[in-house]
Amino acid sequence: MIQRKNKIVLFLPHRADPARGERFSADLLPLELLQIASGPIADGYEVVMIDAMIEPDYLKKIDEACEGALLFASSSILGYQVYDGYVAAKMVREKHPNLPIIWGGWFPSVTPEMYLNSGVADAVGIGQGEITFRNVVNAVASGEDLANVPGLAIKRDGRVMYTDNQPVVGFNQFEPVPWHLLEYDRYVDLQLAPSGNMKVRHRFPLPGHWTPDNPPKGFSMFSSFGCPEPCTFCCSPRLTGRRWKAIPGKQLAEEVAELQQRFGFDVLRFQDANFGVAEKRTKEFCEALVDLKVPIHWNGTIEIETIMRYKEPTLDLLEESKCHLLWLGAEAGTKEMQERIKKNIGIDNIPIAVGELVKRNIVPGTFWIIGYPGETEESMAATLKAAAHLKYLYPTAGSDVYPFRPIPGTEDFDQAIKDGYEPPKTFHDWGNCFEYKYNSQNSALPESIRNTWSRYNNTAAIYDMHVNEGPMWMRRALSKIAGRRLQRGSYGFPVEQKLFDLYVRATGQSQENLSEEYAQLQPETHAQITEEKSTEGKVAV
Repeated sequence: MIQRKNKIVLFLPHRADPARGERFSADLLPLELLQIASGPIADGYEVVMIDAMIEPDYLKKIDEACEGALLFASSSILGYQVYDGYVAAKMVREKHPNLPIIWGGWFPSVTPEMYLNSGVADAVGIGQGEITFRNVVNAVASGEDLANVPGLAIKRDGRVMYTDNQPVVGFNQFEPVPWHLLEYDRYVDLQLAPSGNMKVRHRFPLPGHWTPDNPPKGFSMFSSFGCPEPCTFCCSPRLTGRRWKAIPGKQLAEEVAELQQRFGFDVLRFQDANFGVAEKRTKEFCEALVDLKVPIHWNGTIEIETIMRYKEPTLDLLEESKCHLLWLGAEAGTKEMQERIKKNIGIDNIPIAVGELVKRNIVPGTFWIIGYPGETEESMAATLKAAAHLKYLYPTAGSDVYPFRPIPGTEDFDQAIKDGYEPPKTFHDWGNCFEYKYNSQNSALPESIRNTWSRYNNTAAIYDMHVNEGPMWMRRALSKIAGRRLQRGSYGFPVEQKLFDLYVRATGQSQENLSEEYAQLQPETHAQITEEKSTEGKVAV
C-alpha cells in the first residue's frame, strides 16, 4: 500500500530587498499562509511554513522541506515579493521537478499567465484562497485533475484556461486559523532588536507610552476580505466583485482578546483592505474590546466618507477602545479627479474627517496620488495643495503624496497601456516596480510637478521635525517656516531645508541626499521616518 504524501510547504517571500538594507516591520505576520493553511490542517495534513523575514537561509530550508512533500505553495503582492518568490519557485522547480507548485495572492491572481508560462506554477488561485487551496490540496492528494477545482488558472495544451468561479464567502466558511504554526517570538525578537542601519518600512507611529527605545510587541490579523469601493486604480473590484466579508464585531473582539492572552502583544494591526466598512460592526467591536478590557492599541483602514457617516458615539468608541491610527485614502484634490477614479470623496470632507480623528487622539495616515492616466498638471498641483493644506491644519496627521503606479488588473492599468505605458516584462522588473527610488516612471510626472512634489515632501518632513530633531529653538523656527510654506501651498526657495542641511553638516551628520531621500519615501508618515535614528544619532531616512 502506497502511503499518501502528507506534507505541504508554504513560503512567504521577502516584502523588501534585504540587499538594499531594507525590511518590513516584523508585526506584519505571514497571515496569507496561516489563512490558506487552515483547511489542510483541519484535513490532517502537515504544514511547513517558511517566512523569509525570519529565515536567513530560507532557500535551503525550502529545499529540505520539499523532500517528500505533496506540493509547494507561495503568495505575493506587487513589489519585491514577486521577484523573491520567483527565485524560490524556480529553485523548487529545478530541484524537485515533479512537485506541484501553486501560487496565490493579489499579484499572481491578476497575472496568472506570467506564472504559468514561465514554468514556476502548475496552478494559480484567483482571488480569495482559503477554500480554493483546500480543494487544490485534496485534488493533488487524490490525483484529481485541477481543471475540476473552481477558482484556478491552469495551463492545458499550451494555453492558459480558467476553471469555474469560486464565490467569495464569509469567514464562517473557513476553519480556525492555525496560530500554533506561528513562531511569534521570532517576530518579536526582530521588533525589539535595534534596526541599526536597516531601514524598516511600514513601521507605524508608536501609541501610548511606547518609544523607539522601548517599542511595543506588535501583532497583525485579517478581520475582513475585499472592499466595496469601485476605485479604478485598485485591483480589488475585479478580483472580489466588490464583495466585502468580515468577522462580526463582537466575535472579532473575543478572538482578539484570546490572541492577546496567548501571545501577549501590545499593538494590533488589521491588515484589511477596508476595516471600517460597516459602522454597526465597528461599534460592536469597540464596545466588546472595552468591555473585555483588552490591554492593546489597534489600527486599521477606513474611508473618509465612512468617517463622515459614522455617528459621534461610534467615533468616540474608536478612541475609547484605543484605536491609535487609521489609514485614509484621500487620493485626489479635485472633484473632477475624484469622479474620474470613482472614489467620489467630497473634497471638503477630507479635512473634516481627518479633524474628527485628530480631536480623538487618533493619528490619520492620509494618502494622495498624482499622475493618474490623463490627469492634467493643474489637477496634480491641486492635489499637492490639498495635501499641504491638510498637513498644515493637522501637523500630527500623515498627508503623503505618491506617484501613480499602474497595477495590473485595474481600469487605470488598462488605460495606462492605451496611453503608451510599457509595463515590466520580467519577475525581476515587476519586483522593482514599486520601489520609488529605483523606478524610472517618476519621470512621467511633469518636471514642475516633480519639483513641487519633492519640495512638499521635504517641507512636510521638516514640519514634523520639531518632534525629534535638533535643539528646541531650531525645531520651532524651522517648523514655523515650513508651516507657512504649507499654508501658502507655494514652494519657492526652500530656506528651512537649506538651514536644516547646514545644521546636520555642522553636527557631523551625513545628510547629503536628504532632499532626494525624503522625496522617495515609502508609505510611512514623515513623522515616523524622523523618529527612526540609529544609535550614532544619524537620522534614518
